[in-house]
Amino acid sequence: EGYNAAGEREGRGVMRYANGNVYEGEWKAGKKEGRGVYRFADGGVYDGEWKADKQEGRGVFRAANGNVYDGEWKAGLFEGRGVFRYPDGELYDGEYKAGEKEGR
Repeated sequence: EGYNAAGEREGRGVMRYANGNVYEGEWKAGKKEGRGVYRFADGGVYDGEWKADKQEGRGVFRAANGNVYDGEWKAGLFEGRGVFRYPDGELYDGEYKAGEKEGR
């Protein structure tokens, strides 16, 4: 865990937020960048890639209600190929655009 010359987080580290959320992973210029795990106070967890403080690339989100999304992300939204599983076993395996299902 470290800081750059500008005093911004750099490298690997842990950030605990006042709302109970916790991020553990890589930082660049004070932003979440690279690989990291974000644990939400409600029990949800995102484990994957980050760019400029947003989920970007490949990642898995497990929501507190049991929903699971495993796939591609862009700017914090589902984007590209992904599988969304519901707690009842139903699933959608397909494409996403701007966080929404594409097709059936």
